[in-house]
Amino acid sequence: MTRITIADEVTLNQGVTPEEGQPIRDRIYMSLKDGNPVVLDFGGMQLITTAFLNVVIGTLYKDFSREDLQRLLSFENLTEGIAMRIKRVTTNAKSFYDNPEQFQHNVDSAIYGKS
Repeated sequence: MTRITIADEVTLNQGVTPEEGQPIRDRIYMSLKDGNPVVLDFGGMQLITTAFLNVVIGTLYKDFSREDLQRLLSFENLTEGIAMRIKRVTTNAKSFYDNPEQFQHNVDSAIYGKS
């Protein structure tokens, strides 16, 4: 099992930018690829952005099934706010990777009024 304490991987206990998330995502990917469970510990985190979580967690849905991620990826020390952001990121990632063209169409419709 791989345990990653997010606060040890970021600056000032804040996961803000996608660039900060990429090395964490790479570590998760390598463990999951080998079938090893991963625990992400969010203890001590002061700020987590959706952009950061999109890279750390959301992009995993491109390479791993929902079932594999549910079985192999777990979280500890979540605040309510972080849990809500993770839920939003995973819901959007599932929608996107299930049907990227439809997802983009829905975004364009919502933002630009395109149909």
